[in-house]
Amino acid sequence: MKKSLFAAAALTAIAGAAQAQSSVTVYGILDMGYIGSNARETGSSANGLGYGNGSVNKIQKSAFGASAEQTNRLGFKGTEDLGGGTSAFFTVELGLQPQNGNLSGGTDRDAIQGTSQGSGSAIDNRQSFVGLKKNGLGQAAFGRQYTPVFNSGAATDPGQYNNVAGNVIYSSGSVYASGDTVSAGTGNNVGFTNRASNALSFKTDKFAGFTASGIYALNNQNYTQTQIANTSSGGGNTNWNGWGLAADFTWQKLYLTAAYQSFKTQYSNGIYALTGTVLNTGGVGGTTGQASAATTGLFAPSNLSDKQTYAGGTYDFGILKAYAQWVGRKVQQDTASSAALLGAATATSVLAGEQANRTAQQIGVRSYITPTIESWASIGSGKYKGTPTTTIQSPAYVNFVGWQLGSNYYLSKRTNLYAIYGQQQSTSGSLGIAGSGSTANQYALGLRHTF
Repeated sequence: MKKSLFAAAALTAIAGAAQAQSSVTVYGILDMGYIGSNARETGSSANGLGYGNGSVNKIQKSAFGASAEQTNRLGFKGTEDLGGGTSAFFTVELGLQPQNGNLSGGTDRDAIQGTSQGSGSAIDNRQSFVGLKKNGLGQAAFGRQYTPVFNSGAATDPGQYNNVAGNVIYSSGSVYASGDTVSAGTGNNVGFTNRASNALSFKTDKFAGFTASGIYALNNQNYTQTQIANTSSGGGNTNWNGWGLAADFTWQKLYLTAAYQSFKTQYSNGIYALTGTVLNTGGVGGTTGQASAATTGLFAPSNLSDKQTYAGGTYDFGILKAYAQWVGRKVQQDTASSAALLGAATATSVLAGEQANRTAQQIGVRSYITPTIESWASIGSGKYKGTPTTTIQSPAYVNFVGWQLGSNYYLSKRTNLYAIYGQQQSTSGSLGIAGSGSTANQYALGLRHTF
């Protein structure tokens, strides 16, 4: 009996020691308030004489919405001391939609009124990763994580990645009817890729003011499927991968950062087990793909490359902090395909070798006017250069500008009221370009609480 009591006491002591060496933190953001916007969204001209002759949508939005200053989330993170300066860590972060009835996965609908506030995924996977850290060396992690460009931008964005119009680096397209006016260069997430799934990341500790980080991603869909002969669907190759590198330097009040990342999507359909004409699935050109036994035609392959570059910096003058940013993105389709370049809402026919390019630059300031009042301002411009069309023989382009003002009033360290206003517009020197002439303004008044 005494032995049993002694063993139980020993196990309890061991469990207590292990528990003392690890910690788990629950954190989150709840951001709610009033959001309004006015927008004029233009389409391409039917006769190619200019955007003024094309379709025009006028959109007004008014709602008690969410996530104007920061996207709502619920997260869990923890560390465990493994001894010898080594520790394990994890993060699980979920996106929330507290303004809707589907917070827990369902959709709240009034059968009589016919109303529904469902908006897609109720709880989405923002981040989920686990890793190891060695003091004096750095850390590595596996899972769904932020990309190097996203992290560099987050450290040098005067608006701190808010979701109101006017930021040309981290742009939001929610003011438009289509949700993203890519042709105007202001679509949501059109500037860069925010997260990568199934990724291996690393980050070094700081050495002489320098740190380096990187990521390598291989998605779930990375396979070859062989189908039954004489069928026209179901088989093929799907491959997605990406990598990125970043470096930053801190010297007194100066901070500089740069990042590059590249993603590639390869797809070809129709790999037969027994018969059928086998063509080159890995190359480019008119013979790429697999012949269909039923139609003797070619399935449209895809070989899409997406290269993204970012550079930014800040300098703290004491009374205010100054910001400077530049981002560039080049998307190229190496085979003839029907694709949606740069995240366009609908797919368009793209010839092999065609590109879509977007560049933007922005400056801004952020400062505490009083110990409880913080304000920021930013202004930027950019250029979106698309692919040739049947009516425009040279690549079409759209220029865009945007600016934003915002302020926080802190009721406490974790709770603040905010007001944000942003405006953006686009123009073009090419004829009949969708998105040219689009204008928008957006404003938000809200309450943010962090925990």
